[in-house]
Amino acid sequence: MQRVRYSEKEPDRFKRGRGWKVNLFGQNSDVPAKDLQAFRIDMSANMQLDSHFHIVDQFQIFIAGSGTIGRDTANMITAHYADHHTGYGPLIAGEQGMSYLTLRSKTDAGLVKLSTPNVREQLRPTKRRHRVSSQVTLSIPPVLQHLEEPAVETVMEEKLGDDGMTVKVFRLGGGMTVSAPTTEGTGGYYIVVMNGSLIHDGHEFEPWSLIWVSHEEAAPVLAAGSCGLEAMVAVFPAWDDWMSELGEE
Repeated sequence: MQRVRYSEKEPDRFKRGRGWKVNLFGQNSDVPAKDLQAFRIDMSANMQLDSHFHIVDQFQIFIAGSGTIGRDTANMITAHYADHHTGYGPLIAGEQGMSYLTLRSKTDAGLVKLSTPNVREQLRPTKRRHRVSSQVTLSIPPVLQHLEEPAVETVMEEKLGDDGMTVKVFRLGGGMTVSAPTTEGTGGYYIVVMNGSLIHDGHEFEPWSLIWVSHEEAAPVLAAGSCGLEAMVAVFPAWDDWMSELGEE
């Protein structure tokens, strides 16, 4: 497992175009690699990111502000998933800007705009899955802390042919524990701390911290801090040939 505390990375936020970025796993790259890549993007008011695709599978978790992704409203909090070589967008921030996490199991080589000349020549075989979850509402502190039992909500259902891809939200009261989902038959998953805190290996992880669990690892135990925990588990589909081979040379 790999883990990162958001509070340790946030001070390194930097300006990027009209927005800002915080790298959580990995760095900017124009070369694909087998290493994890995850970051936070903060878009300025009315900023637009044109329709595009990436060469890796990815989740985006919209966490603050307002905006749209294609024809869908980016409600806070929602998860968006897109397969590699699958176009989506544009992303348009509202008047107060928009923030989201991008989560990848391998390092991308940079976006490819759909307006790029001869863009079809860059496409590769893919299932072209493009999904948006139902909206997640976080609990107020006393409600979260005093939950009587753990609750699990599926906010992005696994459909036929999804190869394990799903998104679930775990809600635990103070000090509660529950097993995370199995990794078998998946491409691994990110645990995203959204509210309260997660205790892992004796360390406490606050909101927007991440833990990566590969498809070869056993499911960890989710342990809530004293104030409770609300965490999203974004499960990638089992890797196809493209994802398996990417960056492995």
